[in-house]
Amino acid sequence: MGVLTQEERIEAERKVHEQLGLPMMCANPANSVSAETLQVEREILGAQAYAFGEIWSRPHLDIRDRCCITLAILMTKCQPGPLADYVRASLRVGIAASDILEIFLHVGTYAGLTAAAEAMNVARAVFTEQGITSPADEAITPVYPMDRQGRLDAVARIVRDVGIGRKGLAPDAAPMHYLRNGVWGEKAQDLETEQDYNRINGEYGYGECWGRPALGYRVRSLITMASLQAQALNDQLAFHINNAINLGISGDEIQELLGHGAIYCGGGNWRNAANVAREIFLSRGIVEPARGTP
Repeated sequence: MGVLTQEERIEAERKVHEQLGLPMMCANPANSVSAETLQVEREILGAQAYAFGEIWSRPHLDIRDRCCITLAILMTKCQPGPLADYVRASLRVGIAASDILEIFLHVGTYAGLTAAAEAMNVARAVFTEQGITSPADEAITPVYPMDRQGRLDAVARIVRDVGIGRKGLAPDAAPMHYLRNGVWGEKAQDLETEQDYNRINGEYGYGECWGRPALGYRVRSLITMASLQAQALNDQLAFHINNAINLGISGDEIQELLGHGAIYCGGGNWRNAANVAREIFLSRGIVEPARGTP
């Protein structure tokens, strides 16, 4: 696609923010200015056309994918005001309220359950505001979707279907390449307590969350990478980029996801994440070594 001309960027920005029903990035909600600040306020609006115009309008990821990714990042970064805006935008582009809650449940595996609870409360307020939900007379009581065996069965299915930690889905696929300078570089036997947490967290994350029927593997992979990028958790990001490749998500789609994250996490965060992706892409044969590299 390349870099847009100024005219293309302005037109793309207009179309995206109309689709989302959102104001321009960094808009002044009170429209409060002075003779001193008016010019810079106008230039702020113009400069931020970069976000909706240059990035949201790019191919490889559609607007629903980008909404899901954005929800994951804003939940991870605990930004409730923008999160409410993007919950509204997600509903506007056709993402179901139940799927929005599913996104937050899933991302809680990586960003924490309290972050998920906060995001769900933001979404619930929007659902009520829009008449999608209404207060019930009785308290909501829990339903337990899986027992221990159900979780174990789900983990086994996810390990098989996603190729967890392997270069491909074949039963004899080689183990993935870990980051050269990552925390998994040192090998040692686990303490018994660590083994317990491996099982507890694995059964919850891969069993109770990844194992749920909603969203599908592709969206779950996208929002997982988005949350890990937002936290700069390089080793986990590498692990899930490898999983994404196993699921058929292309290198261009992965780079689009990481580039989209730059809007909400910063350009330096994107560069860090893109470097992680490059190392996995090299190990999977998606890119070639740079010229002159031994």
